[in-house]
Amino acid sequence: MPVTRPESAPERQNGHPGAQPGSKPGGRPAAHSGGHPGGRPGGHPAAAVPLDARVVGATPRARIAVPLALGWLQALALAGVLLLVGGALDGILAGEVPNASSVILMGALVVATAAAAAVSTVLVQRSKNSTERALRRLLVGQLFAVGPLALGRERTGSLVSTATASIDRASAYRAGFLGPIIASLTTPLLVLAVIAVAIDPLTAGLLLLLVPLIPLIIIGVQRAFRSSTGAYRRSAGQLSAAFLSAIQGLTTLTLNRAAARTGEDLRERGEQNRRRVMRLLAGNQVLILAVDAVFSLAMITGAAGLAVWRLGDGAITPGQAAALVLLSTLLTGPVDIVGQFFYIGMTGRNAERELSAAVAARPVSDSAAPAPAGSGGAAALELRGVTAGYERGQTVLSEYSLRIEPGERVVVTGPSGSGKSTLLTLAQGLLAPREGIVLVGGEPAGSSPARAALAVVEQTTFLFTGTVADNLRVAKPDASDDELWAALAAAELGEDLEQSPDGLATQVGESGLSISGGQAQRVAIARAFLRDASVLLLDEPTAQVDLRSERLITRALAKLAEGRTVVMVSHRPTSILAADKVVTLEATATASSHSAAADGSPSGPPQHPGHPHGRGARR
Repeated sequence: MPVTRPESAPERQNGHPGAQPGSKPGGRPAAHSGGHPGGRPGGHPAAAVPLDARVVGATPRARIAVPLALGWLQALALAGVLLLVGGALDGILAGEVPNASSVILMGALVVATAAAAAVSTVLVQRSKNSTERALRRLLVGQLFAVGPLALGRERTGSLVSTATASIDRASAYRAGFLGPIIASLTTPLLVLAVIAVAIDPLTAGLLLLLVPLIPLIIIGVQRAFRSSTGAYRRSAGQLSAAFLSAIQGLTTLTLNRAAARTGEDLRERGEQNRRRVMRLLAGNQVLILAVDAVFSLAMITGAAGLAVWRLGDGAITPGQAAALVLLSTLLTGPVDIVGQFFYIGMTGRNAERELSAAVAARPVSDSAAPAPAGSGGAAALELRGVTAGYERGQTVLSEYSLRIEPGERVVVTGPSGSGKSTLLTLAQGLLAPREGIVLVGGEPAGSSPARAALAVVEQTTFLFTGTVADNLRVAKPDASDDELWAALAAAELGEDLEQSPDGLATQVGESGLSISGGQAQRVAIARAFLRDASVLLLDEPTAQVDLRSERLITRALAKLAEGRTVVMVSHRPTSILAADKVVTLEATATASSHSAAADGSPSGPPQHPGHPHGRGARR
């Protein structure tokens, strides 16, 4: 049959507005590990988080210093041109013809000015691109290190906004803005030094009194717009998150007749965001015009008045007076960046804080304990005195111990919330225990050797947009087509793909929506075959499929389990009867286990010498 999603296939959870991406059906809460990307680790606002050294270090200081030096070179070269213009004016007034050396020098300085500006533009863009790459590597690496549980309460849209818009603004600020703005703020001092040396020290000293207005203006702008800029960033991030959530849950919204209501909500949010932006822009433009008019007018008219005064006293020549007025235009340069400070500077600083908060989240595997020496034969999976939970104060497993020997088939049962999936999460190293240790093959859970020993099939399978082959090669990138077909045949999916005209190139769609839920589960089983791991973790893999798919998946899992240690969360009687040991987690009392072969009932007395024990196991 063709590989398509039948209308009767159970719908797989793909997210909806307000949903928690890390949550599972059945009310299993997503975990939170003290912090998450998006700017609020531990519940504190991003603004309270100090800048992370890795975020700042994404732009080496040399990449800031070079544009700074080029800005100074550009200012000095242009000042030299204006001085030569003044000298030429004095020569013309004296009836002299400008000599060739002055003309050549003026041309060279013009070329130097243009070259410095061009080189600075190119270097700034390259530095910005390099910083973007470094920040993306940092953030993606942190997301992988933190793991899905710590990200469970973060909406996808917020993560996307952090990984795109925030990184773009942060790189534009540190790589493309800091060097030029420092150059602009310090250029007036260089120009005044030139005026003092080449024209008149007294005039330079008087103009120096106006220069402190520049940083005062910048500080005033920052304070005036700090709160409103932060509100805009939060509003834009929330709008982005809500929009992406709506797109992800579009099918659910349509089926529940909520699409129009959600669209209206997004329209209102967008309109509020637009109004907030326009208010900020209007206030910013008014401020820029006022500052430009006051400061620029004061500086240039002040310089002109001083030039007339000193010319009348005979302290400077007419050419020097003209050069003084022209040079005063260079003193107003910092005012031009007031607008840039709002657009790039303030949003960039907020973006850096947001990124710092994102990379401050603690990886859940940090507390994994090393394997104790001399522990004898390594169990396939072992929990020793494990206490674990998600939210602060919420304990799911308390002083819990379990040992599963290589080759055993273990079924984990228990009421909803008793800790079944938590046990598998601990085994994968996605959640670190508060106390105790978790070992996989004698290695700490979450370590590379431990993860190499695991293959996992969840209730719902995530498939990447692409082909079936793309999704299979996630498990084994160098797998040949023959290996892929063999894995698909073992997973009872080979016949379906053979009937598809595209075969391995069949597109699975966004999150696997182009194929059925049962087919998606069998793709996950095929991936597990390719992994060829020694320990297989199964979290109710047939819970959300139809009866035909359940039969195929059960048959495929039976083949996959051959020669492997299997830990399965299940309530199915057939799974319990086929197990070597049944682990029953109880929400209010203790966990127990017994040999399923003894009486075939999950409620019988413990009969396995290594049965789990503990108190207060729940989830």
